[in-house]
Amino acid sequence: MNEDATSRAVSAGRTEPGVDGKLVPATTTQMKRLALLHGPDRWWKHPFVWAFAYPGRLDVPRLQEALRLVARRHSSLRMYFLPDQSIDMVGCLAPDEALWPLKEMTAGPDPAAADAEAYAWLQRMFSPDDRPLLRAVVLHRADGDMFGVSLEHSILDHTAAMALFEDLATVYDGLVDHPASAFDELISDAAGFAYEERAWLASDAASKALAWWDEYNEGLGAYPGLDLPELGKFEPFSPIINYDVMLSAEDTIQLKRHAAKLRLTPTMLASAATAVTLRAHGHSADVRFLFATSRRIWPNLERLIGYCSNRMMVRVPVAAHDTVSSVAPKVRTSVLEAVRQSMFSHEEYVRARFPDAYSRQPTSYGYLNTAVYESAPQLGGLSLTRESLPLPERDFHQPGLALGLFLYGDGRAVVNASCADGMYTRDFVERFAQDFARSCVGTTQGE
Repeated sequence: MNEDATSRAVSAGRTEPGVDGKLVPATTTQMKRLALLHGPDRWWKHPFVWAFAYPGRLDVPRLQEALRLVARRHSSLRMYFLPDQSIDMVGCLAPDEALWPLKEMTAGPDPAAADAEAYAWLQRMFSPDDRPLLRAVVLHRADGDMFGVSLEHSILDHTAAMALFEDLATVYDGLVDHPASAFDELISDAAGFAYEERAWLASDAASKALAWWDEYNEGLGAYPGLDLPELGKFEPFSPIINYDVMLSAEDTIQLKRHAAKLRLTPTMLASAATAVTLRAHGHSADVRFLFATSRRIWPNLERLIGYCSNRMMVRVPVAAHDTVSSVAPKVRTSVLEAVRQSMFSHEEYVRARFPDAYSRQPTSYGYLNTAVYESAPQLGGLSLTRESLPLPERDFHQPGLALGLFLYGDGRAVVNASCADGMYTRDFVERFAQDFARSCVGTTQGE
């Protein structure tokens, strides 16, 4: 494979901040990540990575300019982390120092090798104090281009990523007819959100939220625990047992009908399915697990590009004979109340009530993530098709069982279960995922 020697490729090395760079508050979500990094477990996570097939040729100089402008438009994309500093603060490059490294590559006679090299560059771990914490690649293939982006997980979350692709398309397409100055403005400010979040945490509302957590978490420790059989020993960066259940188009339609019939959002449906599946596999009647929430309940936060999402708890009584339909009202109430309290996330509760656990890897718990993907992003009026990337050989996995329900804009859906190798057997993970999928779709007995 030949890398264009005269291209606009920019290496992903560090840059030193100029005099206009400044320290700003970290969001509470970032603070938890930094606490784990500086704590005894020295934990850091793989980046967010996307690779897309593009049915044409991208205008690389225009794409490079669009990426630079997007980094100027969103302060989170200019953030970096400082060694030996308080976890409360992060660095933020000045807009004039905004940089989004873009590597341009051309596939040679071995297309598979070209893909592998591009994917490996995207998936390379960031060091926490790299500046910037993002990179991109364009790989020219015989039948079109591949466009990929990689961002450190601690500067944005899933909700922010969807907003990011939308804004990138706006700028890339707009540069055809408008000068760069038309897009050179601050659109979202994660640092501003962090200041507001600090003020809220010092308010009476936060005290009331903490009191709610105390009552809701009564009898539990820092993490909700997971009463499942076959719990074994594992290393924090063990290989991962990962199992997907690909839902057919008919099953996906049935899943959506199931949710609508029960008046449940996708997160609520997945939560109800999680509750009954945990109960069926040996969990006590006091079912509890954490789920991901975007925490964008404040005005003007829905499209913020930043790292705000965190975890909240569902806790409901579930009888052995319960189904998704019978637990739906309890789960709906639990999820809604958790979302109302989501500005005081579970991790902030751990920090307030179990400070010794805050900077350590958590103890065992169940975790649910639900993601609804919109239509495929476009550049220049052409749709990008997401490509599957190789899974890392080793990655951090929280001790316990992670479940996922992912709904895609093209009508596909995937149910997933995973754990660190050694915690549960592969057979158990596969059976659990299949039962979870049937509960989501509504094909279990009694539904």
